[in-house]
Formats: sequence, structure tokens, C-alpha cells
Amino acid sequence: MINKIFKGRLSRSRMITVIAVAIILVTLGLNLLLTHFGTSKLLLVDTSYEELYTLTDLMKEECAFIDELPGDDEVVITFCADPDTLIGSTVMRVVYFMSLEMQKQFDRVRVETVNVTYNPTAVSKYKPTSLSEILPTDVIISYGDRYRVASTNAFWTSSGGVIGSYFGEYKMASLIMSVTNINNPTAYFVIDHGESYYDVNDPSREGNVETAALYDMLTERGLNVATLNLSESDSVPSDCVLLIINNPKEDFAANEEDFNRFDYVSDTEKLDEYLIERNGSIMVAKDHKLSLPVFEEFLYEWGFDTSTAIVKDESSHLENENGDFTTLVAEYDSDENGYGQAIYGDFAALSSSPAMIFANSGYISCSWGENLGTNEPGTYDVARNYAPFFMTSPDAVAYEKNEHGEYVTPTKSGVLDLAAVTVRMEINNMTGKYKYAYVFCANSADFFTSEYLGNASYANYEIMSALTENIIRSDEYASMELGSTSKNSSNRAGKVLLDTKISATDTYDDAGNFVNHGLTTKATTVYTVIIIAIPAIIALFGLAVCIKRRFL
Repeated sequence: MINKIFKGRLSRSRMITVIAVAIILVTLGLNLLLTHFGTSKLLLVDTSYEELYTLTDLMKEECAFIDELPGDDEVVITFCADPDTLIGSTVMRVVYFMSLEMQKQFDRVRVETVNVTYNPTAVSKYKPTSLSEILPTDVIISYGDRYRVASTNAFWTSSGGVIGSYFGEYKMASLIMSVTNINNPTAYFVIDHGESYYDVNDPSREGNVETAALYDMLTERGLNVATLNLSESDSVPSDCVLLIINNPKEDFAANEEDFNRFDYVSDTEKLDEYLIERNGSIMVAKDHKLSLPVFEEFLYEWGFDTSTAIVKDESSHLENENGDFTTLVAEYDSDENGYGQAIYGDFAALSSSPAMIFANSGYISCSWGENLGTNEPGTYDVARNYAPFFMTSPDAVAYEKNEHGEYVTPTKSGVLDLAAVTVRMEINNMTGKYKYAYVFCANSADFFTSEYLGNASYANYEIMSALTENIIRSDEYASMELGSTSKNSSNRAGKVLLDTKISATDTYDDAGNFVNHGLTTKATTVYTVIIIAIPAIIALFGLAVCIKRRFL
């Protein structure tokens, strides 16, 4: 039968072609199959001295809670490059294979890859602003609506451009805990001092229109929204990640009956407790025209000296119906190390930055003077730092009222702060990490209104959304035994590299051409894929030779 098939020369040529094509197809199929098993099923042998590619038993124990999480959501680990790119860079490869090991170990962990170079919109929902950039070297850890974005370089310790150790298990476990350990994060509108707020229980309420854009911004950031009467609550609710005090019209002073109670705790004391004990976050928009001595004293202690003057700027404003230069186009903070740059640097870098609008605004000064910071009373290692967030142009002038109630008396001119953020920094002696609390303050009753926050022509919505995302984070930390960088960790820095020749970054030649990825090690991973694929290809080639010799 076989001899008949190969009887004619033409038939033999056709059969050779068929065999050649079959060998190629089988080889490609094996390559795809083995590549699949080599990545998703982790068919590899870890021969690195430091066992970089092996998930430790402690890591398995630390993350065992994942499969016990309520609901059906998965912990999704998204890498922002194709598998070939990830495997080609040891810096990213180690993090990638650790994640694949976790996918294998836990039912509720899923690893996916997205090429953000060719498909940047695939990760748009993880960008705090439309101009923010997520890089191919980034990894995104998400759970439901909560997420963290981290560079794969952040899983390694380095000094002077040289990588010293891999503490990826501690980093990954901490990121997963941060996105999963806060249940039902909620933003609360304070309502018992005449504030403007959004009531989710009464959608048709007339006052909701004014704060509808603010409500949309909060829900877009994955927050539930509720109201809070501080006077009727012993403390701020445990699920609160953000308090909003929007245009209070009455002071935070207690009535005489409450003040004389032995167990009385004032509203401002509750705010202090929330910020200090819970590392909370507060956003304030205050009407500069109103005098609220108790509330202003609270703001003063947190760094904000709010003026009663109104700011006008003839050179940087939008025309309004009054023609009075009070609808200000604010200036971005140009300090590259400033807090503002961390939030809106992408916007500030544009040749024509979108306008950030402040209407009917007073100015703010730092209550601590030119130092812009102070140690918290009674402490030596807790700092409060004031950071200008938006300011006027140098041509701005602040005007106080005259005896007729008209804002015509100039009191201050030059660059004036329109909004600022105070950051409270306290080091956690157990983890070596800082804990943060935030207070944002704008001296304008109109700042959070839908007229400005909801106007897509302005930058108000995106920038305040980015700020919200930054200040509502409440990070958890894994066991230091996984390899924390804290000096208190008995396994400090994780897996210390023993026999390596390492560069912290990719290298390029003098012409700017790529040479090789950073972190090359003498002890490399030997893939079972290679071990299996090579003999398979040799066997197929041998089979082809045998057929040729026997029948051709």
C-alpha cells in the first residue's frame, strides 16, 4: 500500500510536501500547547539559588483568606504587557510567574495580560485622570471596584541602580489586602450645620441638583454615598473613607445643654479623632463670607488660615455676568516635588492646560507660616504638612468689605492659595510604612457645585476625582515575615539575591538601541517547555528522515 502511494515521482513530491507541512503544523501545535502549559500551568523547574519563582508556604498561608472572601468577585492581577514581553524581562518575569503560581494556588485569583501599548483603552478605568499613563511595566491588582496600580520595579529593593533583593510576596500580599479588606467604603456628607449635600434616599430632592456632579464623582470612584449627623453620632462610622463638609452655614459650636454634659464630645473633636485615630480623609468647601469661629479654629489647627476677603484677578479669569473678575482660572502648582504635581502633573505638563475654576473664592494661608509644616502637638514623629494645591496668578488682588459691605478694599496681592491639602504623616513602627490622613480645603462655597464640577469644559471634575482616589486609600500590610523592608522584620527585604550580576534598569548602547533587560542572573530558571519541546522536534525530524530513506 505504501509503495503504491510513493509509486510515481509526482506522488512522492506531494507526499514530501504533506509530511513537511504536517511536521511544521505539529511543531507549532506542540509549541503552542507547551507554551500554554509552561505559563498557565507552570511547567518549570526553579533552579535559582534564591528560589525566586517558588511561592513560599508563608505566602500561601498569608493569602488563604482570598478564597474565603464574601461574594463572587475575584482578585484580578492584570499585567500591562504580553506574556512574551513579561517573560523576556526578569524584573517582570518573577512577578508574573509569582502571580501565576497564586492563580494555581487560589481559586479566586485570576491573572490576565493586556498590551497597553496597542490597547491603552483597556485599562482606562484604572486611570485617575484621562491624561494619566499606565506603563507596560505596571501591574494592576483589582477586586470589584477597588484597585491598586504598582510598577513591577516596586517589587524589588535597589540602591544606587543595583537591585539587591526581591520582596514581591510582601508587596503583592499587601496590595491584595488593601483592595479586599475594606468592606463597603463610604463617603459621608456631613449635614447638621446647614451643609449642601446629596441625599441618596430622596433622589427627587431639590438640593440634590447642586451636588449631583459631586455624587457622580464619588460613585465613579467606587464609593457608596450617605449622610452623617455628627451631633447624633458618637463617632464617624467605621466604613467611612471620606467625609465631605460642603458649604456649612452654621458653626460647629455646641449648645449650652450639650456643652455642660460630662460625656460631651464636640463635632470637631470627632473630626480630629477620625483623622488621627483612623487616618481619615476630609474635603471642605467653605464660604469665605461666613464667620464660623469654631470650625475655622479646627481648620487653623490643620494648617488652613481662611481669609474673609474675595479674590479678583483681571489677568486670569472667566467673564461672568457681573464683570467683576471673581470667576478665577487657577494656576497649577509648578513645583515638581509638590503634592499637586502628584495628582495633576499630566494636566500641568500640557502646553495649554485645561482650566481649573474657582468662583467667588477667598484665599488660604498656611497657619504654620512659611515652614508649611509642624510636628503634631505632643509628638516628635508625627508631622502635619501643608501643600498648596491651586493658586492665583501673580496679578490677583484680595479685597475686604468696606463699611458699606462692598468688596473694594485691597488687602493682599500676588500669588494666593485658593485650595490646599494638609497631609498628616505617622510612621507605623511595625511595618516601617507611613500612615496618612488628609484634609482638603477650598475657601469657596461654590467649589463643589455642579455648575463647575459638572462642566466638562473645565478640569475640576477630573482633578478632584484624581484627588479623591488618592486620599481615600487605606492600605493594609502583610506579615513582615514575608519580607518587609522594615528594620523590624526578621526576614528583611525578602529574597536577597546571592549570585547575581544585576542592573536595576534595561540597558542601551550609545546609539540608544536596546541591549538587554535589567536583572540578569547566573542562576536562571530552566523551563520544562524547552526540555520537552527540543526532543519532540528532534523526534519529528528523525521520523521524516526515516520515511525519506525507507520510501523515497
